Order: sequence, then structure tokens, then C-alpha cells
Amino acid sequence: MPRYCYQVRNSSGQTEAGTVSASNEMEASRLLRKDGKIIISLREESAPPPASEQEPLRRGRRRIKKDDVIFFATQLAVMVDTGVPLPEALDSIAGQTESQGMAEVIEQVAEDIKGGQEFSAAMAKYPRVFDRVFVALMRASEASGTMGTMLQRVSEYMEQERDTRKKVAGAMTYPACMLGFCVMVVTGLLIFVLPRFEKIYAGKGAALPLPTRLLLGLSNGILSYWYVIVTALAVVGGLAWYYFRTPAGRIFLDWARINLPIIGPMCRKAYLARSLRTMATMISTGVNMLDGLAITSEAAGNHYFSQIWQRLSKRVTAGSSLAEHLFTCPLIPRSVSQMVSAGERTGKLSLVMNRVAAFCEGDLQVAVKTVTNMIEPIMIIVMGLLVGGIAMALLLPIFSISKVVAH
Repeated sequence: MPRYCYQVRNSSGQTEAGTVSASNEMEASRLLRKDGKIIISLREESAPPPASEQEPLRRGRRRIKKDDVIFFATQLAVMVDTGVPLPEALDSIAGQTESQGMAEVIEQVAEDIKGGQEFSAAMAKYPRVFDRVFVALMRASEASGTMGTMLQRVSEYMEQERDTRKKVAGAMTYPACMLGFCVMVVTGLLIFVLPRFEKIYAGKGAALPLPTRLLLGLSNGILSYWYVIVTALAVVGGLAWYYFRTPAGRIFLDWARINLPIIGPMCRKAYLARSLRTMATMISTGVNMLDGLAITSEAAGNHYFSQIWQRLSKRVTAGSSLAEHLFTCPLIPRSVSQMVSAGERTGKLSLVMNRVAAFCEGDLQVAVKTVTNMIEPIMIIVMGLLVGGIAMALLLPIFSISKVVAH
């Protein structure tokens, strides 16, 4: 069922923002008006924001980095804790921010607040900058009066997310670079080195060994039909790019990430750590359980992990506990499910979830080191076999060159 992002004004005059599930926009509007709310804006979640909301990002023409948002949250937490009024704090941070795009977003948020909007509602207009976790925590802080503390929580959460992404990306960068270097070396040998040996062997008229003939045939094929190969690679690459941008393609990529050998276990730990950290942050800051599950589902980063939290939300709505469903999920380790179950029984779910998230992040660090240590020798062996195989194929005829010369 489609979800619609809304911004409304309640009976007390306060502005609220969030999402509602409905079959169409008319039904979503009816559901919101039924509670006596005045609709300010309503759009489908997948639809682009109105032009007025996109304007600051278009003017900046730059992608706002996660580091800029972390810097914003950290600075704002300090200023709010020291008693600086929120509009003044935002104006001050906007003047100090080096990112032009981020500065424009902050300035617009400050203008909205001066116009009477709540901080969370003003941020919700920029989902590409402030994700649902950020907005949800700010909404919780407005209800509890703990904005400074909550901003610090947001900053810590985003820093942990950034560190996790960097660790996974770092583990993937090394094999990708090695593989690219290997392809370049082999291609260079086939295009530039093999043709020279072919002339030498052709002049001797020797019967070349099978490996040498195969390599020379491959080299001739690349040189003779390079335009066909380049065209085919471009077409295949374009079709793959298009396919992986479709829902089915993204689901396939998500499946591949968690099922590939060596890399799959590391990716599963990364998605699990991210999901549990998000859920732990939601619970520990007083966000409603169902809202926390919905936000965790969106922040999971993988279709299959997202489905876990969506199904869990339905089970909780029906009266089940968190652990009951987690025990049935093959992607969730049994030890994690047992710890969550213990937290529910003792009434310390918030504390347990934070410890479970820290445990999974530590497990992820070990997995990243393990994968890196495993991939390095594997890539070296693969490169050695390829380059060494080509060298041996080139040298095999030389072993019989004395016989050829003697004749």
C-alpha cells in the first residue's frame, strides 16, 4: 500500500509531520482530516518534494555530505545546551558552514522556525539531508524538552553509521582495486606483448603448444574485433545499469550482497548492526515502538532486512513480542534473539538493545578484518595464476626453439 508524507496542523495549532498508509491520496486526506487536522502538504512518499522544498538543494548544486550533517548536529547540540535560542543557533551555524548547499538548507529551516513551524517539521521537508531517524528523534525531543541531549544522540548515531560504512567500503575497495589492476595487466599483455611473440614464432614455423595458440587466438580476436567487444560491453553495462535501478534489480543486488561467498557474511553483519543500532536509538529515546520499527525498516539498507522489521511491526501490532519473530528469522543470529528476549522479560529492552547493537558492531569489525585478510592472499594467488599462466604459455615454445633452429 502506498505511503504518503504529510504536514498538518493539529487542533492546538502545532505543526506535525509524518507518513500515513492509504490506497490513494484522497483516502490519506480523509484519514488525516478525520482526526480534526488541517493539511498543509500531502504527497506520495516516492514522489519528489514540491519545487519550493527542492530549491535550496538546486541552488547549491552540490550533494550534501553526511559529515556536514554530523557537524551541524554536533554544533547545534552544544549551542542549545548553552542556552542559545534555536533560531539564533541555526543562523550562526549557517554562517560558519563551508558547504553552500547545507548553509542554504539551514537558513531555510531557520526561516520556517521563525514562521512558527516546529523544528522537526521544518527538517522533514529535506529528507535527502535529514533522514527519518533524525526527524523522529527531534520530534521526540520536542515532546520531552531534551533537544540538546537528543542532538548529541543523533550526532553519535550518525558517526557510528559513517564509521560502519567506511569499514565495509574499505574492505571492498582493496579487492576491487586488485581486480581492476589484474584486468589491466592481462589486457596489456594480450594487446601489446603477445603480438610481438607471434611474429617471432611465425618466423620459425614451429608447431606451437595448445596454450600458446589459444592465447595468440585470443589476442588476435581482441585486436581484430575490439570495436565489437567495446560495443557489447557498453550495451551489457547499460542494460545492467538500467536493470539494477529497477525494483527487481535492487532486490537482486540486495540478495547478492548477503549471499556472496566471503563478502556475504560481512554484509549481513553490517546490515544487522545498522538495523539494531537504529532500533536501539529509537527505543532508548522514547520513540513509539511501531514508529521505531517503521523507521528501522527504512534505515536497514537491504530489502530482506527491511522485510524482517516490517513483518515484526505487524506481529507487534497483533500482540506478539519482538523476540518471538526474531527467533524465526534465518538472517538474525540466535544469540541476538536470545538477548532481545532477555531484555523484554526483564523490562530493560532499551539497555539490552544498545548492548546488542554494540556487540554486533564489534562482530562486524572482526568480520571486516577477516574478509580483508582472506581476500588479500586470494587476489594475489589469482593474479599470480593469470600472469604466470600467460608467461608460461609464451615461454613454452622457447623450450623447443633449439630444435627449430637446428633444422
